[in-house]
Amino acid sequence: MYMLAILMIVGVIVTLAAVYDATTLTIPNWLSIALVGLFPVAVLLAGIDFTAIGVHVGIGLAALLAGMVLFAFHFIGGGDAKLFAAVSLYMGLPDVGTYLVYVAFVGGGLALVLMMARRAALMGISMDWFLRFTRGGSVIPYGIAIALGGLAVLPETQIFSAAFN
Repeated sequence: MYMLAILMIVGVIVTLAAVYDATTLTIPNWLSIALVGLFPVAVLLAGIDFTAIGVHVGIGLAALLAGMVLFAFHFIGGGDAKLFAAVSLYMGLPDVGTYLVYVAFVGGGLALVLMMARRAALMGISMDWFLRFTRGGSVIPYGIAIALGGLAVLPETQIFSAAFN
């Protein structure tokens, strides 16, 4: 029962990050910090062994490093990099590949939609609330892709499968 509550809280935090990114093009640090802070509680309740915890931490650190590189080359924002690392922390070895595929496909689809919207805006088609994204530039709220990928995979992870057993 507690694992289900933790899964729901993590899901709400990840969803909030996507909403923040979609509406403000920022992801507050407290959301990523909350995800990292909930990780020890989740692994404790799930009864994950120290070796598996080490793997999770290694995946999270690798994701943080990858996010920092992507940020340095202006592919993603700093909030996206931190959210990516925080969500990746919950992925084990069998799940991280699936998570990366989801994030890549959703992020690519999002980029295509925004490119088409920007093209439509250049042709004079009004985008109203979408205007912030259609002005051009390379701003893409990848937090949406990170969140959707995480929400798709999290219930299947080693940590959270305990919530359903």
